[in-house]
Amino acid sequence: MNAKSEVAAPRKAATVPASRPLRRDAERNRRLILDAARSVFAQRGLDASLDEVAAEAGLGVGTVYRRFPNRDALIDALFDEMVLAIQSIVDESAAVPRAWDGLVHFITNMLEKQGRDKGLRDVLLSRQPHPGPCEVAHDDVVREKVQPLLYDLIDRAQREGDLRPDVTPTDFGVILVASVSMVDFTAPVDPDVWHRQLSIILDGLRARPDGTTTPLTLAPLDDDQIDVCMTGWKYGTRETPRQRPKPS
Repeated sequence: MNAKSEVAAPRKAATVPASRPLRRDAERNRRLILDAARSVFAQRGLDASLDEVAAEAGLGVGTVYRRFPNRDALIDALFDEMVLAIQSIVDESAAVPRAWDGLVHFITNMLEKQGRDKGLRDVLLSRQPHPGPCEVAHDDVVREKVQPLLYDLIDRAQREGDLRPDVTPTDFGVILVASVSMVDFTAPVDPDVWHRQLSIILDGLRARPDGTTTPLTLAPLDDDQIDVCMTGWKYGTRETPRQRPKPS
């Protein structure tokens, strides 16, 4: 029995450390996949494939599928980071003393963030169904983070006399969606030129001391109508063409 014990002991000892490098490798691969997905989604949007993510990570496709069975699982893993990015803009905007300045900060930074990150843009704008377990939660979280701030800033800016009184929160929603398209439209030529168009839009939103703003003769959309528009809208991302050089 002593001899058998002496033979068995080394085998048992050898199996213990063998599993530890595997756990470290699995965590390393998971980190590589998430970093690669963040980069690929930012450049190409959420329609990018797991094959593209695997290539960016320098891993086999099978390794990616073992960690994340489909693209929606990978999107879910990154969603909290996207929400944190939105929450940061929301908190900064709410902390600005003058509501109008907070609105400008909110719009400008949301557009800048979405201009750099197509994945975030997809999360905020797309209403296409995803079979992942968090598809409803995604939309709910974004609404909970953005809508209360926007409604409060609009109300305060109107009471402070800076925002024209006939503008509604849904008007802002439409303007934000249109502005994101403006950012995407001008990006191939100049990724920053949208600031010019935004200045024109902001001037149209400001209250005038003499009250001579152009009358808004049509009623604004309500929240349900906005949802219908977003659901029916054929939103999709495309890879931004290479930027052309500015004329000298």
